[in-house]
Amino acid sequence: MEARTSSSLSSILGGTAIFVGAAGLLALLVPAFYQQRVAELKAERGWAATPLETNQTKSAQASRLKAYGWIDRKNGVVALPIERAMELVVAESAGMNGGEVKK
Repeated sequence: MEARTSSSLSSILGGTAIFVGAAGLLALLVPAFYQQRVAELKAERGWAATPLETNQTKSAQASRLKAYGWIDRKNGVVALPIERAMELVVAESAGMNGGEVKK
């Protein structure tokens, strides 16, 4: 009976070792295949950036739309927040239409 218990224990330990080894191998291979697939999709679809990079770009662009700054100081070209620029366009347009703002 003791030999049978020892054999059963060896079998369990062997199975556990195989399972742990397979899980470790998967943990190494899956990320590599994922990165390869992402690279293939980017090339296939013409993506130039990852979603994280896209979000960072959108955030930077949104910040630029809300800020004042110089575009060309020498020629007096400035950047205005988009809301202010729209207000100025509406006011200028109203001046051209005899003061009437059309919606």
